[in-house]
Amino acid sequence: MMQQGATPDKTGKRPGMWDFGRHGWTVAIYQVIWFFFMTGMTVDGLNVIVPQIAAFRGWNPDAVLSISSPASIIALFLVMVFGGLARKFGLKRTTVVTMIAAGVVTIAYGNAPSIPVYAVCLVLMVTLINAFSLVLGLSICTNWFPTKKGVVMGFTTIGMNLASALISQILNQLSAHFNIAIAISIMGGVIILVGILTQLFIKETPEEAGCYPDNDPYVAEMLKQQGEQCGDSEITYLDALKNPKTWIFGVAYGFFGLATVGIMSQLVGFFQTTKGYDFQAALNVVTIAAVIGIVGSVLWGVVDQKIGTKKTSVLFGIWYCIGILLLLSSNTAIMVAGIVMLGAGIGGNGNFPPSMAALIYGRKDFPICYSVMNTIVGVVRSLSFGVLAVLRMISDGYTLPYVVFAIIALVGGLMIIFVNVVPVVDVDNT
Repeated sequence: MMQQGATPDKTGKRPGMWDFGRHGWTVAIYQVIWFFFMTGMTVDGLNVIVPQIAAFRGWNPDAVLSISSPASIIALFLVMVFGGLARKFGLKRTTVVTMIAAGVVTIAYGNAPSIPVYAVCLVLMVTLINAFSLVLGLSICTNWFPTKKGVVMGFTTIGMNLASALISQILNQLSAHFNIAIAISIMGGVIILVGILTQLFIKETPEEAGCYPDNDPYVAEMLKQQGEQCGDSEITYLDALKNPKTWIFGVAYGFFGLATVGIMSQLVGFFQTTKGYDFQAALNVVTIAAVIGIVGSVLWGVVDQKIGTKKTSVLFGIWYCIGILLLLSSNTAIMVAGIVMLGAGIGGNGNFPPSMAALIYGRKDFPICYSVMNTIVGVVRSLSFGVLAVLRMISDGYTLPYVVFAIIALVGGLMIIFVNVVPVVDVDNT
């Protein structure tokens, strides 16, 4: 059985870049939702949750805050396990169980009676949410979109930008009507609901839904000829760790993330101190950058699809470096250009690791290999605050830190130039 609209028309024309098909669009939209929870509940949402839960429980806010960084690092390593779990128990089954478990743990997190219980629940929540959104969810996306991965990643990472723009408002509104514990519990309940809907409406592979990968019969035939069908992978975690490309891409894309966290964590202070903005005006700039990021995410995905992930990654590193440096200009027009470039970079920087992993590892090996690459990316990214602390100790102001982060972004892009990228599946899908 084939999905309606998947067959080339009478002229032999293949489906367009955005022609995912009805079932394909369903998968893509669910990935947006999964990414929303990832960024919303494990990153941006903590900016609201940490101070409010401390005040609500009467805990020391510094003690609560101190748990967040180690919890995130511990979770990075725990998430790797889920690639193996998916291989052992099945990708969709593991995804759904993980989502329901994540919802339950999120509710427990919001109702933790003590700081030690809070810490354990935070580690579990961050682990499970990252597992279903990154390793498991992206594995499903890779099954469905083996060669349209660039444009699909560009669309789905909108969920991260939406979370950055909306999650604080959502949590604040829920807290105002109830309290922060109930607000977090509601989010946990929604995660459980999405897990149930995932069980009902998402298929692990397009073949199970009677569809073609990429909604394209030509791609399906090429996958068959080149032996890249979904199935049991024989690759191990050790194989992934021994692959030099895993490390090069992990460090390079980690540099992109390191620069992003370093810049964005200080952007409000930068505009207040360096540009003389008041707090609200500086916050407005950050919001504008986040909105630009939504558009940037899609645009970088289109560029990826058109010219390839390797070239786009190199271009991104150069773009990001220039954008960061332009922020330092005293000329308003140049600074505004820097904000636009930075905002577009924020949106695009999450696109490339999964897109590259899908390209070089393929459908079968993606869960294991990407879980390892993602851990390396995360560890490098987590060094941002340490680098920032050192730079702030040896210099006043933001000039040196921003220049260093610009150089780090550029180095990330340049590292990729020297890697021989060989696609697992050679399909001209442009």
